[in-house]
Amino acid sequence: MNTISFNIEHWHALSPGLTTPEEWQRYTEHASESAKPSLEVNLVPAMMRRRMSPLSKIALQTAIHLHQSSSSNVDYLIFSSRHGELSRTVELLQQVLQGEEASPMAFSQSVHNTSAGLFTIATKSPIPATSLAGCESSLHNALIEASAYLSENPQHKILLIDFDAPLPKPYDQFESIPTPPLYALGLVLSSGSQTQINWQPKKPPSLESKNRSQTIDIIQQLANQSHNWTIEDSRNQWQWQWQRGDVE
Repeated sequence: MNTISFNIEHWHALSPGLTTPEEWQRYTEHASESAKPSLEVNLVPAMMRRRMSPLSKIALQTAIHLHQSSSSNVDYLIFSSRHGELSRTVELLQQVLQGEEASPMAFSQSVHNTSAGLFTIATKSPIPATSLAGCESSLHNALIEASAYLSENPQHKILLIDFDAPLPKPYDQFESIPTPPLYALGLVLSSGSQTQINWQPKKPPSLESKNRSQTIDIIQQLANQSHNWTIEDSRNQWQWQWQRGDVE
C-alpha cells in the first residue's frame, strides 16, 4: 500500500449551476442533464476570455478565486485534466481535413498546458507549473505530484486545479463516465497530515471502472465534510482520510 499526506487549506469547485458546497451536496447526474445554466467567469480578464474555451474559463475562474482568497503566496501550480482542450483539437483537425489552414491562435490554446499558461498571464504570476493527464485518475496522480513536491519544499503552497468536460463529437461515443457539462476543482495544499490517501492495486485489475467521475465524488465528499471514503477505478482503490479542521 502507498500513502501520501498533505493539508487542504482551501477548496473551491465550479460547474454551471454548482458554485457552493450546498449545491454540490445536491448534485446528481440526472439534474445536470435537465438544466445547463451559464457560469459566471467574471474573474477572468475580459480581453482574455474572448478567445478562451469554456473549459479554460472555468479552470481559470476557479484558480483565480483561490489565488485571490489564499492568505499566502502560491509557490507551485498543478493543472490536471483527463482530456484537456480536446474540443479545440477536434476543431483544428476538422479545419485541416477541410483543406483550411489551422489557426495559430487556436493551436496555442489547444495544448494540454493552455490553462496553466493563461493563469500565469492573467495573474502576472511567474509560478512554476506542471500540467498532467492520468486517465481516469488524473486528480489522484496530481495529488501524488503535489505530495512529492511538498516533501521537498515543506514551506511552500500549491494551487492544484483539476478540470474536465465531456468528450466532443465524434469521440463522445467513447464517453463512459457521465459528468456535468464542465467542471473544475481547486485545492490550495500545504505540507501536513490533515489529509491522507492510501492506495493499492485492485486484484485482479478490471477493464471496467466506476461509472462516475472521481473528481465529482471527491467534491461531494468535501462538500458533505466526510472524514473517510473510498474511490475505486479500473486499477486502484483509493482510501481517503480527511480531518477538515479550518478549511475554507
